[in-house]
Amino acid sequence: MRTIGSLETVEMVMFFEEIFAIDIPEGDNEHLGPAEMIDWLELHLSNQRPNKQAQASLKKLARNQQRPELANGLNETWRREQIAVIVREIFR
Repeated sequence: MRTIGSLETVEMVMFFEEIFAIDIPEGDNEHLGPAEMIDWLELHLSNQRPNKQAQASLKKLARNQQRPELANGLNETWRREQIAVIVREIFR
């Protein structure tokens, strides 16, 4: 498991905040890992829809990964699989 430096962590959190259109409190990003971030985002995005940037990312990932279901229902609320694919892509 690789260690994430503090500058990289700040940049990653800023990217998460931008793409998911959410503010992540400083205390909530202390144990930043893919599984924890997916769980946190799923809980906090339960009533929100993907913004334009997230929709574009999901369409691109759906195409690149040959998983068209990721781009289905983009006008509906976030689904865990959509959150997970973006989080994993950012951590990659």
